[in-house]
Amino acid sequence: MSAAPALAREIERLFALLVRERGRFGEEQDDLTTTQRLALAIVADEGPLRLHALAALMGTTDPTATRTVDALEAAGLAERTADPADGRGVLVGATAKGAGSVARKREQLRGLLQQLLSGMPDEELTHLVDLLADLNERLSGVAGRV
Repeated sequence: MSAAPALAREIERLFALLVRERGRFGEEQDDLTTTQRLALAIVADEGPLRLHALAALMGTTDPTATRTVDALEAAGLAERTADPADGRGVLVGATAKGAGSVARKREQLRGLLQQLLSGMPDEELTHLVDLLADLNERLSGVAGRV
């Protein structure tokens, strides 16, 4: 019997619980969609990026990435600048406000995880981190081949 259905269900449940409970654990509330949060995190980590590159990293289309960047720009979290390598091109990057928002959310997640995992033995935590890292690597490999 494959563990994939149970693992998929538990990952989906974990994601839903983290989203639902974020306010309870002190995370600042914002009006961003999940797609906007993803784009902001990518440009904060990888940017500035061409729009097409951002869309590829998001796993979406250029029009969706454009609408997402429009919303982030309107919120003062991202900005478009001219690409110095191509005068017709545009780069998308996080503003200081956007980068700060990503950093605060990550710190809040770390704090939440510290609370939730405080009683877990170190060897189990290490094993959990290793399993998640392996899953992420496998997913990265699949995404690169698609």
